[in-house]
Amino acid sequence: MRKAIATVSVGGTLDRKLEAISAARFDGIELFDADLVSSPLSPAEMVARCADLGLAIDLFQPIRDVEGTPPDQFDAVLHRVRAKFEVMGLLGVDRALVCSSVRPDAVEDRDLMAEQLAAVAGVAAEAGIRVGYEALAWGRTTSRFAEAWDVVRRVDHPHLGVVVDTFHMLARGDGPEALADVPGDRITFLQIADAPRLGMHILDWSRHFRCFPGQGNLDVAPLVADVLRRGYRGPLSLEVFSDVVREADPRTTALDAMRSLLHLEEELRGWWDAPEHAGERPRIDLFDPPAAPTRVDPAWVEISTGGPGPARELEDLLGALGFTGAGQGRWHNGAATVLPDDSPTDRPAAVTALGVAVAEPTDVTTRAEAMLWPRVRGGRPGLDSPSGLSVYLEPSATLAPGPGDWLGIDHVGASVDPNLLPAEQSFFRTVLGMRAGDMTEFIQPNGRMRSRPVTPAEGDLRVILSVDDGTRPDEARRGLNQVAFAVPDVVAVVRRVRAAGLELMPVPDNYYVDLAARFDLPEAQLELLREHGVLYDRGPQGELLHVYTPVLGNGFYLEMLQRIDGYRGYGAPNTQIRLAAHSRQRFLPRDRPQGRPVQAR
Repeated sequence: MRKAIATVSVGGTLDRKLEAISAARFDGIELFDADLVSSPLSPAEMVARCADLGLAIDLFQPIRDVEGTPPDQFDAVLHRVRAKFEVMGLLGVDRALVCSSVRPDAVEDRDLMAEQLAAVAGVAAEAGIRVGYEALAWGRTTSRFAEAWDVVRRVDHPHLGVVVDTFHMLARGDGPEALADVPGDRITFLQIADAPRLGMHILDWSRHFRCFPGQGNLDVAPLVADVLRRGYRGPLSLEVFSDVVREADPRTTALDAMRSLLHLEEELRGWWDAPEHAGERPRIDLFDPPAAPTRVDPAWVEISTGGPGPARELEDLLGALGFTGAGQGRWHNGAATVLPDDSPTDRPAAVTALGVAVAEPTDVTTRAEAMLWPRVRGGRPGLDSPSGLSVYLEPSATLAPGPGDWLGIDHVGASVDPNLLPAEQSFFRTVLGMRAGDMTEFIQPNGRMRSRPVTPAEGDLRVILSVDDGTRPDEARRGLNQVAFAVPDVVAVVRRVRAAGLELMPVPDNYYVDLAARFDLPEAQLELLREHGVLYDRGPQGELLHVYTPVLGNGFYLEMLQRIDGYRGYGAPNTQIRLAAHSRQRFLPRDRPQGRPVQAR
């Protein structure tokens, strides 16, 4: 299908926007009025520039505050509309978007609104233009799709239809059922956006937090499927307002936008292939890449030490944790595997790569290439995420546990630039078929941290993406910063580490006083937790016991956790304890060797 994007959905000047949109292989644009007004390009030059870039101008938008205007002021509105239609004539665009009025003195009278939109439709007919009326979710005259359709139906003019905007509809709780009696030929244009579910004023939500489909929590695909089933054959067009797209590199944003539409088409294919929708699929071409892997598991993490000295410190730590070397540079403890890399660098130790087990790595890299993702340079099959995380692919059949009893890598955490968080989520979704969970917010000593898990439908890979808001640039640590191992007995791990002369992250005694208040734990269990510095949580299903190392190398840390009776969370109530403890350590004198745990007590 044809793919378009609103110029407002990409940052930068209009010329840079157009170059980025063209480079991402879009077919057309929605030209935002303010972008044209602020551009030095004349309409004729704009047409030539778009032609050079292979872009069509599919829509001119928005024309604001039309219907519900006090009658004595409507002549001025028609004058403005005629002027915009003249500009559209110079641009060669025949679709215009009129959004519902937000002017404070708008008259909420359906008959008057229909009369005024009929006048606009008449002017549009003279100019050879078709107008789409859109219900802004915060509009004064119209805020729901059904209300917009009611007015359009009253007008009953061939040059006036409705605009389906997935954000405005889904944000108001309207899904495909709202289109029940709308013929496809009355849908003038389709605008697509997603968003995370947030509790805030809908205008702020719309202006700052919209995202591309698949990056939020709204049910975009079923609504788009119903629009297409009704006969709409215009472009799939993205209209996203957010702080991220305004600040990010336009080429990165445009590529991310294109990937979201490719993945949306794949979702539509899956929707219509489902038995309950048999026979509903319209005759349209849809993107058909190799399928996402059916199962995704963690394989290993690679830790770069920067040289032989820190490499020995890492080996000491791994040995204290029960890992043994197994040749080929791999250390194992049961199903947990670490790949040390002692290549000389001038950087401190860091977690530099994640190994992921899938059935057929070649299928995944082919899929990623079709989704426009770059491959990792080098011999191993792998991919680079937007934040720079290197993800290598291993055939599941080649993995085998080593000596030891650890259960494997439970999850990894990655610190991401806030501007790259949506793209990072998109990477895991479009390449590996993983879905994002709910966002959780934590207050830390130097700002705020937000984290969001991404998990596959099947498999044990869990990746926690986090962003630090308010952290000073010199304190920011990007990339993989957490490796959590699943163990059968966390107390046994603590005893082994202490016997090796090392300590884990200290836990204040105040924590255990609070723990006794929150949970009715037996005194003996509470004392066992306190003695070994073990953190505790309980969920609807099961319990969690976990401990952390101090901060290592460039700011990463290890976690050892024990899930009991099906616990599904990540110990979120204890995150504040870790943030505070690690923050205290960062501000201690820097006279301890990098990569070795701090003696806690």
